[in-house]
Amino acid sequence: MNTYIFLLMLFIFPDIVFSQTDSTGEKKDTTDLRNFIQDEKLLEDLKSEDEDSKLLDNLENLKSNPYDLNTITSGQLQTIPFLNSVIAVKIIEYRKKIKFFNSKRELLRVEGMTNELYEKIKPYLIAKQSADDVIIDEEGRVYKTARSKSISWKLRSRLSQDLQPKSGFLDSKYQGSRQRLYNRFTVEFKKENSTIAANLTAEKDAGEKNLTDFVSGFLGIKNFKNIKYLVAGDYELNFAQGLAMNGSLGYSKGSEAVNALKKKDKEINSYSSVNETQFFRGAAAKVNIGHLNFDLFFSNNHYDAVIDTSSDQVTSFYYDGYHRTTTEINRKNSARENMFGGRLTFENGSMRLGATYWTSKFSKPIVPDSSKHLFKFTGTTANMIGFDYDFVYKNMNIYGELARSQSHSIAGISALQITFFKIADLIFSYRNYSKDFAPVHSFGFGERNGDTYNERGFYSGISLKLLKGLVVNSYFDQYEFPYRTFLNPLPASGKDFLINFEWNAVKDLDFILRYKNESKEEARTIIDEAKRTVKKIDEKNQLSLRTGFSYRVGSRFRLTSRFEYVFTDYRNFGGDNKGIMFYSDIRIIPVKGLVFNTRFVFFDTDNYDSRIYEFENDIK
Repeated sequence: MNTYIFLLMLFIFPDIVFSQTDSTGEKKDTTDLRNFIQDEKLLEDLKSEDEDSKLLDNLENLKSNPYDLNTITSGQLQTIPFLNSVIAVKIIEYRKKIKFFNSKRELLRVEGMTNELYEKIKPYLIAKQSADDVIIDEEGRVYKTARSKSISWKLRSRLSQDLQPKSGFLDSKYQGSRQRLYNRFTVEFKKENSTIAANLTAEKDAGEKNLTDFVSGFLGIKNFKNIKYLVAGDYELNFAQGLAMNGSLGYSKGSEAVNALKKKDKEINSYSSVNETQFFRGAAAKVNIGHLNFDLFFSNNHYDAVIDTSSDQVTSFYYDGYHRTTTEINRKNSARENMFGGRLTFENGSMRLGATYWTSKFSKPIVPDSSKHLFKFTGTTANMIGFDYDFVYKNMNIYGELARSQSHSIAGISALQITFFKIADLIFSYRNYSKDFAPVHSFGFGERNGDTYNERGFYSGISLKLLKGLVVNSYFDQYEFPYRTFLNPLPASGKDFLINFEWNAVKDLDFILRYKNESKEEARTIIDEAKRTVKKIDEKNQLSLRTGFSYRVGSRFRLTSRFEYVFTDYRNFGGDNKGIMFYSDIRIIPVKGLVFNTRFVFFDTDNYDSRIYEFENDIK
């Protein structure tokens, strides 16, 4: 009973129970951008098998263009990974009190800021006028924040080839060479708070004939008078919780049980990745007038699609970006979408209200296979209207979004996040996506991350700081698919539980331990007593256990090891299977500018049901 009374006191009187002061007394800070550990923590829970560098590119862009603590807004702070809305508002309130950040280490004086959180977010922030803060960039160059360059450029080139040729090369189906080529050139000019940036990216996948099979580029201006951002070329749109508009992947359920649920929307953002589908091509602008922000966007983009020649209709889209065979080349850029729309947001302190509308027209009618996609978008014209809200009151953040698609169906998500500052963070969220919501550019949170339709669910999560250096993250998600799908001929449901322990034993030694159990109903194809092939609903239960450690010696040496075990069993029709994976990763920087990285991996899985994912920090 005393525990419940204590938690109730935390909820009602957070400002009385805790206060935060900087116990270090230090002013100087060194930020080493060569530390990829935080990137791996954010990306290791992705479930996509397709190579997608968008999230990694976004993290890199944040590091390359860190926000200035003395000009950043609460909304911009909330785009930073690991940082929740309550702490973001506290940072702005603290800045109003002190007038000016002389060093970003002053963040440790902000109420609710811990040393662990500070180390996670500091790569994305600077105090521009600081004479004490030092940054070490990805190439090992050291410079003070106050002496940062006004003009910078970067050229990246990559040539790679698999040692073992794929079957497409052996049977001569692939028309191009085995090499994969990647080139990217970026230039930036900064003056005071304004930035002009340009980018050109070109890529050729293995097997593609054209050396510039995919080309992307943009020219952008940031913070010029009332224009917050103006971009011509390729860009992406990510608004609110992704129901009305979200063009990119989001972080999946995982070790960040609380903060990962809320979308880290950057609204209008330039695009420089090599994913060939999840972007818009045209122009977009964001204009600020007082408490109002106006977003306008236009796009004319092509997609790879299969065209039914008899009816001149699109039957399916392809998002892999491969153009190696005659079939793949024929469907390249075979469909076009013209889209325009806008967004209006009102921001006042810790409150934000938003409304989004867009409409688009495709060059050919979209008619997907109804046996596979019961309620997918059909026709030539799509549209969406959405309303969203985001409030912070003391230690609580209430946010959500409601959207209506051209099918006149509704999707909604709402969440309550409570921050007990140095003790714990809690979140409770409910989502309800209609079976015929039929989105075109949506990517909402859910069990089928991104398939924003035919799903209801309640999610609860907690991040608990038990002892110094020990953080426990746990969530429980109960969900259902109310209507049948192509994979499941009947309604289905499931539940998902995870608990993750992360312990910083000493300064450069971390341990992790994770337990995850998910139980869901799935359709299986079996042979019945009459020797017929039929589909039956079975209950699938998957248990996974992960343990590992990371040891660092300064920024020169890092050793990371992980072991994972997965066991999958079925209640009714058998087919149990298991998988194991072990890897050790060594990263050494013997001299400035030279990085040696090697990984040893052993894995053994019975089949696809016991698959195990790992994040590999490829050369960028």
